[in-house]
Amino acid sequence: MKRAAIVVIALLVVACGRSAPRKRSVQKASDIQTIDTTEAQPAALTPPPVLTEEGPPPKPPGNVQTADAPPPPTPQDEALRAALPFAPAIALDPVDGSKISIRANTATTEYKGHIYYFSSEGNKRTFLGSPEQYTKGVFAHG
Repeated sequence: MKRAAIVVIALLVVACGRSAPRKRSVQKASDIQTIDTTEAQPAALTPPPVLTEEGPPPKPPGNVQTADAPPPPTPQDEALRAALPFAPAIALDPVDGSKISIRANTATTEYKGHIYYFSSEGNKRTFLGSPEQYTKGVFAHG
């Protein structure tokens, strides 16, 4: 019985494999393109991106300053900066948040044990009018 079932299954598999033949599309010989029958055309390639400059131009020799550059530090500025416990000698104005190069003539004041530097005497007066407002703000000392 087992052999008969196996034979029947095998016949069904063979019969399914021999189903109706598929229709093949027949192309004309002129429609088929091969390497030998196509015309040789070079492929259009886009050039790769090229860097125009490698970097900024070299700086000229010597001490060349721009027109808006601050003047070089004076001996008094150097003495003041040497006495500071930190470097570089740059501070933030607590009133307007501008960066200040600390010099001998920079407006300063001491409040609750901290020294505050200002970009102008007007900012110093504004600070002294209500110092608590500026010591708790964004530009306050830590």
